[in-house]
Amino acid sequence: MLLAAAVLGIAYSSPFPFFWDTIQLGSKHAHHYYQTGFAQLLLPDAIDSGHPPFFGMYLAAAWMLFGKSLAVSHWAMLPFVLAIAGLLFPVGRYFAGDWGWIFPLLALALPPLSGQLVLVSPDVVLAFGFLLGLFGVLYQKGWALALGALLLAAISTRGMMTVVILFLFDLYLRFSMHTQAAKKPLAYLYGALKALPPYLPSGLLALVFLLYHYLEKGWVGYHAGSEWAPSFARVGFSGLLKNGLVLGWRLADYGMVFSWLLLGLVIWRKPATFRHPKVKSALWLAGISLVLLTPTFLLYSGLQQHRYLLPLLLAALLLTFTAITQSSWDQIWKVRLFALLFTGLITGHFWAYPDHIAQSWDTTLAHVPYYRLKSRMISYLDKQGIPLETVGTAFPEIGPQYLKDLSGRTAGFSPKNLSKQHYILYSNVMNDFSDGELERLQEEWTVVKQLESGSVKLILFGKL
Repeated sequence: MLLAAAVLGIAYSSPFPFFWDTIQLGSKHAHHYYQTGFAQLLLPDAIDSGHPPFFGMYLAAAWMLFGKSLAVSHWAMLPFVLAIAGLLFPVGRYFAGDWGWIFPLLALALPPLSGQLVLVSPDVVLAFGFLLGLFGVLYQKGWALALGALLLAAISTRGMMTVVILFLFDLYLRFSMHTQAAKKPLAYLYGALKALPPYLPSGLLALVFLLYHYLEKGWVGYHAGSEWAPSFARVGFSGLLKNGLVLGWRLADYGMVFSWLLLGLVIWRKPATFRHPKVKSALWLAGISLVLLTPTFLLYSGLQQHRYLLPLLLAALLLTFTAITQSSWDQIWKVRLFALLFTGLITGHFWAYPDHIAQSWDTTLAHVPYYRLKSRMISYLDKQGIPLETVGTAFPEIGPQYLKDLSGRTAGFSPKNLSKQHYILYSNVMNDFSDGELERLQEEWTVVKQLESGSVKLILFGKL
């Protein structure tokens, strides 16, 4: 049933344009390889974000084989979406036995995952690689672990860090099975060496790519002239505290607060649950993910997106799921708790913050109406004879339309300048309008056209 739902989901989302970071990490990268015929491995600096270019190459290859279209782009994601749906069940079964079928329902209700599943996004591939590698660790399937780790290393530098999560979790499982007498330094060393082979291809790929990239370009991750360089600015102590608060918000956002509340309930009412080996394992997985994925989140100024924490959020949800299933509550109470958790996660797709609070619109399904509203707004501008280039706006709508909808239309919106432009296009899915700019638009500009659907609004302001 979940596999059929995955196919229907791809069919429904197949007209959706590229959105948010997928414009850069999907469309722009794929266009480069498609237009140059894979003439060179590395991307031009203007669109090179330091990640291995596998995803853009994969998408460009799909366009070459089946034609360049939004439908082809979305259907190219189907193998990964199906694999994610298929892998969630054995992962859940390992931790909860007969209750394993519930974990796929919870995970697919998780907004940061399902929000990405309707996009042409490299984070879908990352989620697949993580789950495939985790499956390999749990069931001691070396081929699955090696393939999952290799895919993670090929998709992004964050994927490379996720491989380390799998390796450390693998070591935990191996060492936790040792008897007390066998827990000697040589035994630990032998266990670590025995665990290494499936990770070697991914480690070699990561090392070769990063070294080659550095030798060719002289930088890794970002360079001073890149448009995302400000995101890598180091923060001071106050910034660290602020990012810590944001981290707590991100971990509880969009329905995940229900997961933490139920985990707290288990700790309070059934503390003995945490002596169960499967609960301990899930706790270690979540803990390792927290330690490895949060330093960049905390130390840099612009790396606080929900999708950056996707493996951690899945691990945290898995921990709550395992704790409930392994508790001593009877079956009826467990069903009630899971129903509450599932409902809470679903409500996350309807959370919308006021205009002055930035939120990750690619993290929930709340962004879905945006595509239809944008299409209607562009049709209105065309009918009124207003060139798109004369309209100022913000990310993600700056630049040629073809990079988003593959229409071939080179016209596109311009970066906003409230002092020089006569039209400004604003949407609450845009986080780059300052509070001052929003106040000026409300006080000094006239609403020319306003469209709303669900939590999304699109407003064309005029100042003639």
